[in-house]
Amino acid sequence: MQTDSGANQTGLGARGDGPREISFLDPESGVQMVKMGELTFPPRKVWIKTFGCQMNYHDSERLLSHLKDLNFTQTQEVDDADMVLFNTCAVRDLSNNKFYSKLGNMKHAKARNKDLVVGIGGCVAQVEGKELVKKYKHLDFAFGTDVIDQINDMVYRTYAGDSKFTINSWDRNENFSIETKITQDSPQAFVNIIKGCNKYCSYCIVPYTRGKERSRKCAEVVTDIKRLVEYSGIQEVTLLGQNVNSYGHDNGENLAQLLLELEKIDGLQMVRYTTSHPYDVSDELVAVHGEAKKLSKHLHLPVQSGSNSVLKRMLREYTVEHYLGLVEKLRKAQPEIVISTDIIAGFLNETQSEHQATLDLLDQAQFDFIYSYVYSERAKTRAAALEDLLPKDIKGERLREIQAYQLAIQAKLRAPLVGKSFRVLVEGTSNMKGIKKWKGRTNCNRIVHFLPPAEDRDFQWHWVDVEVLSATALSCQGQLLKDWGTRLP
Repeated sequence: MQTDSGANQTGLGARGDGPREISFLDPESGVQMVKMGELTFPPRKVWIKTFGCQMNYHDSERLLSHLKDLNFTQTQEVDDADMVLFNTCAVRDLSNNKFYSKLGNMKHAKARNKDLVVGIGGCVAQVEGKELVKKYKHLDFAFGTDVIDQINDMVYRTYAGDSKFTINSWDRNENFSIETKITQDSPQAFVNIIKGCNKYCSYCIVPYTRGKERSRKCAEVVTDIKRLVEYSGIQEVTLLGQNVNSYGHDNGENLAQLLLELEKIDGLQMVRYTTSHPYDVSDELVAVHGEAKKLSKHLHLPVQSGSNSVLKRMLREYTVEHYLGLVEKLRKAQPEIVISTDIIAGFLNETQSEHQATLDLLDQAQFDFIYSYVYSERAKTRAAALEDLLPKDIKGERLREIQAYQLAIQAKLRAPLVGKSFRVLVEGTSNMKGIKKWKGRTNCNRIVHFLPPAEDRDFQWHWVDVEVLSATALSCQGQLLKDWGTRLP
């Protein structure tokens, strides 16, 4: 097994000096082929499974975009694949367990198809890649989060017979520069504007899997999004970063400035951003939420706990009072804004009173929805070095109590939506008790389902106006008022 921990220091957005892809038509068959170095790549299929956050899905888009140049097309059926890639998440237990289960199953797939190539990337590969390649005999290679743009070089090495290697070098460049890659036929795009995190919250593995913060220049991001709008039909972008509110600090720029620049792009209808850290939400950014017309009226603002003592153990750098003050400022600047959050139940030795403080925070903050999880230890984090005496069953009970408490709040908050109309971008269909309905997200990130006026009408990626007929804590049912088509006038 080989390990190239420092083989390439150019990092994200760049490749080494190796061979490049040359596309040509086979004169005998007329089939599109690709020549790279001494190898010829016929048409092949790749199945990719993505776990975790939006950043991982953005990275998977980059992987697929590069692999197209190597004559790979995406398949939705793993049994049809010539290559399987896992893009992994190290943050949550659920994602981790699903990944390990599927990786184990690949042993049987490789037994059926000895030519099957299996690779893993993402956060798990960044920290555990060497061990996984050694442990799983059917795993060919692993690669970290900063070398995804070298995927074709890695695939070339594998098909050349140089398997069982790991590449997880960090990007050492001061400047972070990339071009957004998209492969899906969608008017939505994830755009990475900052990578890494400098916070080192005691429970979080992200700084060890994504490295230090580095921001793209504002001018580059604006040019990138203009290109997506003009040439790829993108109408909605989500700006991504592990701590997106720190954007531009290393360049003398900031997120508020970028959002105002994006307001000027003709054809761009909606801008969202995630994920935020409350400590870095400035008054300037709060003001932009009241000024920017294209900015979503939804903000995901993770609080993690309603207890100051827990927040201190988490090294979150703010208090509950600071957080609630921030929410108040946001709602004053933009009265229609809705706030969602993350909650960790049962953090390290959490007491009953600390748990109760989180329930009290739910009452005070009135979140539109929450993502909630039981605390799970992550190796290398500061919290992992401390003994946790809180039993798992109590953690589970507290999670269920938080979720039930929040659902009651959500039901109350969403009841007044009945009778109101919203413009949504239709993202697909759902089957509700055997009935096909279309669904889309409002500006405030709420899902609305509606029946088509005719069974054969296709509303995919249409902008529509819908009226909410009923609302529960989890969804809204509506009726179609107007179909604007795929472009707003």
